[in-house]
Amino acid sequence: MGTRKVAVITGANGGLGYSIACRLLDTIPPSVPLTIVITARYLRKAVETIKRLLAYAPERDLISFDYVLLDLASVSSIDEVASQLLSRYTHIDYFFCNAGGGDFTGIDWAAAFVEVISSPKDSVTHPHFKRERTGRISRDSLGWVFQINVFANYFLLKRISALLSGGGRVILITSIETEIAHKFDPEDIQLIHSDQPYVDSKKNLELMHSAVAKRWAEEFGVLTYITHPGICQTSIFAEYLNWLSTFGMLCLFYIARWLGSPWHVVSPYNGALAPVWAAVDADPEADPVDGVVYASACDRWGRCYVKRTQYATEEDRKNGTILVQELDKLLEDSLERIKLDRT
Repeated sequence: MGTRKVAVITGANGGLGYSIACRLLDTIPPSVPLTIVITARYLRKAVETIKRLLAYAPERDLISFDYVLLDLASVSSIDEVASQLLSRYTHIDYFFCNAGGGDFTGIDWAAAFVEVISSPKDSVTHPHFKRERTGRISRDSLGWVFQINVFANYFLLKRISALLSGGGRVILITSIETEIAHKFDPEDIQLIHSDQPYVDSKKNLELMHSAVAKRWAEEFGVLTYITHPGICQTSIFAEYLNWLSTFGMLCLFYIARWLGSPWHVVSPYNGALAPVWAAVDADPEADPVDGVVYASACDRWGRCYVKRTQYATEEDRKNGTILVQELDKLLEDSLERIKLDRT
């Protein structure tokens, strides 16, 4: 029996997060004691998820589950979760920053039809027909999408850095769609004026990674990998699809795969390959944390593998430094505000 491993998965109650938990259970040998801590916004979701995971691996005697309730759109909730983790655990081996979201309002069906007809593969790789709301502000007076996809991760990781130091691994999750992100705007870091804040926030996550990955590895011994799940069926946009459009989307996924796309892995379990590989199997000597996105990919027959893509240009690193300076300021301000609220 080895040392107990502790994994935290944010947003583990469905889609990719739940599949990360399942793949982690399939990857780490049953002889290794393992605790999986899930986060969810609501108690009912957390309890249901733990029941599903217990049913998924009923034969594992050395497994335990825990949960914390997390609202990424609230800095006080993020801070409370950090305090709970610091009080319950002495170390965390794997931290999956999976939770997040977008402020979508629907689909431009006319534009979708044109994209599918003109370029079926690209229409389900870099879609331009998803509608997003512009200008949403969180309760903390921050850009809402920026907060839940970028700042919340930075805040939480900085607060629990002591649990990760000396070998912990952080897995950030970006998106293939950052290839169509807007150019970084230092005057709109919080993406309040962006017409595609979800994609741009994922690009900001990559910029953040480019600025901290090497430094965190050298200073704290924390290995921070950035990954993406390829293209798979998740719940992030499900409310705008009925059964017919969902079926059509899945058909297009398989068509894109047969047309040569390596990214259409289709299932969330396949999408979880790269994040779990980076956490458990990546060799820091051969698989650097800096400058590379590790992505879930597959061949035409659906055989999955991890694919490397380069992303960090010199401009990315410069912009990442600007972004992290702003994140540090926001973190300091948030902690001060939380302190005042509690006095």
